[in-house]
Amino acid sequence: MSSRSRARDTIRLTGLTATGHHGVFDFEKREGQIFQVDAALTLDFSAAGRSDDLADTVSYVEIAELIHAAIVGKPFDLIEALADHLAREILRTDERLAAAEVTVHKPEAPLTQSFHDVSVTARRDRTDIDRTDIAAPQDLAQRPGADPDAAPSTEVTSVLALGSNLGESAVTLASAVAALERAEQVRVLRQSPIAKTSPVGGPAAQPDFHNQVIEIATTLSPHALLAQTQQIEQDHHRARGAENGEVRWGPRTLDIDIITYGPERISSLTLQVPHPRAGTRGFVLVPWSWMDPQAQLDGTPVAELARHAADAPGVEPLESLR
Repeated sequence: MSSRSRARDTIRLTGLTATGHHGVFDFEKREGQIFQVDAALTLDFSAAGRSDDLADTVSYVEIAELIHAAIVGKPFDLIEALADHLAREILRTDERLAAAEVTVHKPEAPLTQSFHDVSVTARRDRTDIDRTDIAAPQDLAQRPGADPDAAPSTEVTSVLALGSNLGESAVTLASAVAALERAEQVRVLRQSPIAKTSPVGGPAAQPDFHNQVIEIATTLSPHALLAQTQQIEQDHHRARGAENGEVRWGPRTLDIDIITYGPERISSLTLQVPHPRAGTRGFVLVPWSWMDPQAQLDGTPVAELARHAADAPGVEPLESLR
């Protein structure tokens, strides 16, 4: 029996507050107002209860980051749409989540009557996500590599995001790109300028990150590409997992994430593509937009997503862009 089928535990976030620009009226989108979000996540965290290891549960820091980015991000007309979007995106962050309940509060709603709050609640479970992610048979036939262990018949373009904030980070990123250039079945097509970014989540006292986005062409399967990037991380002294002293979103010598793999949507225990949080992370989106101003992620221009990312103001080029 899977842990998801045994899910009866709950993680709650209550009263996460930020200013957003959601609403039907023009002045709501122009001036903005306060929104609050409560989220209840259903899962089985008995393994974490026994191990006391963050790797065995879902990080509420990650969920809070996603919620905040949605509140301050692309405006919705209806809070119903915002709640639905959040519930689905939360479930997509981790396959161990069985259900998500999201309540969006709009305490400054444009009502003439005296009131305390207006809120809506969306309840979504894994079947809602599974239904929306099922492609038509003809689409699957046109998408080689949907199986994460199957190598594509022709080269696939993939976008990778690199980050480092320990040691000589700029040197480390250059070394990682060089390692990818030497790797079999991988060609580096282009790379962004290096960005200096403020840390997002994790311990407050840690050095700024250096981030870079690169585009490659590869005939490796998704899982083989993941193995290749993790080997490069290991070669640069990356220690994965809490048992090796790694803190989630903490300092690290090198981090390589697979953001896209052609047009594929991949969901396995070790890999989710497109990366489920790439669309809210300025430290990915901003350098990506420098590298490719026409790039899109799930049909939305990357440059537009970058403008709405909460952490985008903290992303700056290490050297002046020409």
